[in-house]
Amino acid sequence: MTPNPVCSGPVHGRVEIYDPAAAKAGDTVEWRVRAGGKQLAGGRVTMAATVGTAKFTIPYAQVPATETALQVDARIAASSDGEAPGHYGKVWRDTIRRGCHPVRVASVGDSVVWGQGLDHDQKFPDLTAQLLGRATGRGFQHLDYSISGAVLDAPHLPAGNKDADCLRTTEKQDPDGDGEMEFGEVTQQMPDVFCQLEKAGAQARAGGYGLDLVVINGCINDLDPFFGIGVGITPGSEDLPKAVKRECSGIGAAAENPAKNVPYFSGAKVGYGGRGMQAAIEKAHSLPGRPKVIVADFYYALSRSSSPIPVRTCSTPGVDGARLASCKAALGGVAERYEQYTQLANAAYHQAATAANKASADGPYAVAADGLFTVDNALLSRDSKVWNTPVTDPAFPLRTRACPELSATPLQCLSAAVGHPDIEGARQYADAFLLNPKVRDWFRLPRQGPRAQLNVPEHAGVGSAVRMSVTVHGKPPAAGYRYHWYFGDGTQQETGEATVTHAYDRNGPWLPRVVMTGQDGGKSLVEAARGLTAD
Repeated sequence: MTPNPVCSGPVHGRVEIYDPAAAKAGDTVEWRVRAGGKQLAGGRVTMAATVGTAKFTIPYAQVPATETALQVDARIAASSDGEAPGHYGKVWRDTIRRGCHPVRVASVGDSVVWGQGLDHDQKFPDLTAQLLGRATGRGFQHLDYSISGAVLDAPHLPAGNKDADCLRTTEKQDPDGDGEMEFGEVTQQMPDVFCQLEKAGAQARAGGYGLDLVVINGCINDLDPFFGIGVGITPGSEDLPKAVKRECSGIGAAAENPAKNVPYFSGAKVGYGGRGMQAAIEKAHSLPGRPKVIVADFYYALSRSSSPIPVRTCSTPGVDGARLASCKAALGGVAERYEQYTQLANAAYHQAATAANKASADGPYAVAADGLFTVDNALLSRDSKVWNTPVTDPAFPLRTRACPELSATPLQCLSAAVGHPDIEGARQYADAFLLNPKVRDWFRLPRQGPRAQLNVPEHAGVGSAVRMSVTVHGKPPAAGYRYHWYFGDGTQQETGEATVTHAYDRNGPWLPRVVMTGQDGGKSLVEAARGLTAD
């Protein structure tokens, strides 16, 4: 729908109906757009192709003055020979309202930002836009260019990293060619994050609007999340610190990609030591409107709190012989390698955001924001906030239809939601982003607590107790606060005191945080100014 919110005049919308079976049968589909119990638009379209398209207009007088839930669905229409209509299918939910200056949020990245397994309105970039729109009173518009499986940078796609060439490419996952990946649930390495940013900029310029915020992530697929990060059998992934530096920071790549010919599905084939996250942050800020940038820290997909990882993890086409034996031998270290990746990638994100801010001519604009996840939120753990099976998430019915048609690796595509934030996990991301003091300052949102400081030592020894404290203008905070400490190693603790001690049992880097909750329930996030490193 454009524009939405609308300041004056009508809202113009486009409905796209995906139904391969209806297209094969040449069925007619009837669709409707509803706000509550009122139908705002509807019509019919004959399915001559897999995706059927219809346009509609909502007069300004029918557009609600305040944010209103919108439901869009469709069904097979009654046939001319008397066959009854089918049942309405899965509902697409959105919001509609009047407004002249919405908070416009673009999201770019891989399956984490895409929100694998989630409905559109459950994804954390959309939730972040919703929260900002409500907090500012401006309403919101979310534009999503991310796609599951995307690499951060594929140096040779397009050739020579000429991102403008991306505008001349088309993707099956973008049936209307506007750059937004309507079928981003279907795994594909391209378009990479830099191409996604290019398309976001082109659409903004064509629409004559500026962006307020870009939510971004990337680089996990460049390393290969399964056989690279998990078990280290993808060439170039054996040494995780070196690999993260290469892929997340864009530093240290050899001229030849050692993983370009691996015989299994892997983003490492195309993403190898191209531009790093700092360059992506800077490109995001260069888009129309000079938007602020949130880099979404990675969560604990797997941890030592997870139940044992099944051996069938190694059983996939292309992994056999010596690779299969190596994979099975490495399974015991999967959880620890994922914990290590989480901390290394997040440290790289923070370094990239800091460097981008330092180089900025118009002030700081980037933050690596954390979702405050712990090892106990990982796959198969006691407080899991990720999908634990490939069949229980809201998007599974879409994958059962779309993966066989649109994916080169349908089995991998069908199971891709496992280990991604679920509905509660996505909400936690968005809520944590809105606690971040930089985000609140950018959008002129009131502070919900004092401007506190988290004091930590410069170094910490593994196994030794580290003392941390919160102060306000050099003094202890007023009485009555509760403190939820996040130590940066995936562990947490709640106290009623402004000091705590913690012993780290593995090497860093670690970046501690604490959420202070006042007696009125207001929460504020305090982050250490620098990370800790091991002595």
